[in-house]
Amino acid sequence: MDTFDTPIHPFRRAWKSRSFLIGACLATLILLAGLVSLFWTPYAIDNLNVADRLQPASWSHLLGTDQYGRDILSMLMVGARTSIIVALIAVGIGLLFGVPLGLIAATRRGLVEEVVMRVNDLIFAFPAILSAILITALLGPGAVNAVIAIGIFNIPVFARVARGGALALAGRDFLLAARLSGKSGLRITLEHILPNIANLLIVQATIQLSLGILAEAGLSYLGLGPQPPLASWGRMLNESQTMMAFAPQLALYPGLAIVISVLGFNLLGDGLRDLLDPKLRRRIR
Repeated sequence: MDTFDTPIHPFRRAWKSRSFLIGACLATLILLAGLVSLFWTPYAIDNLNVADRLQPASWSHLLGTDQYGRDILSMLMVGARTSIIVALIAVGIGLLFGVPLGLIAATRRGLVEEVVMRVNDLIFAFPAILSAILITALLGPGAVNAVIAIGIFNIPVFARVARGGALALAGRDFLLAARLSGKSGLRITLEHILPNIANLLIVQATIQLSLGILAEAGLSYLGLGPQPPLASWGRMLNESQTMMAFAPQLALYPGLAIVISVLGFNLLGDGLRDLLDPKLRRRIR
């Protein structure tokens, strides 16, 4: 009997997956920073104190202060919250619209599938970040428009994943049995296809979270993302450009935060893929 059939083994595999453990630790760090910022930060981010500008790290300001006298640690914590919320809602938009479209394309086939996939190809033909810049430039800067812009380009990603997963299940015995039992196409999709592709969607959602954080930072760097008083890592990078010669830490901290976030969620996605994909499980012993 295969030793991986018992329920406890997924947890054992998780502990042995280096990608999963590192990604989970880094992602948890960012999530905790954003969560804590909801009810506490060392200082208010709108507390400007020019007399304390560019202070070095100390017990009063663990990471120092910026050119406006704001506490950098507080700005990073609120920036984590901003990035996570924007990325989560954008991924939610992709799941909400992309998964049904992909499943419809896989189950209906023919003209419906052709239309859905050609629209996806049209969206993919344009670089996502440039298209997001165009959308936010047209709609105006702000968190809501940034979410819409990033979410639009998550839709075809999840549509393709859902369609590919559904097509891979076509012809399987349990689907044939469900059809012979008289179940409707919608019921088969909800009860049999969707649960069997959930692993693929979870892994892809984790990876899209990292891309959403990166896209939000890019839009904020250009002044098209969340606006003040909301803090954003991208805008912190933008504001630090003129200070690089004598205060490089102003760019270092938000840059590291972006790197840690993207790396953490990417590694977490890779680890989840290894853990959830039956073809890859045996690599983790």
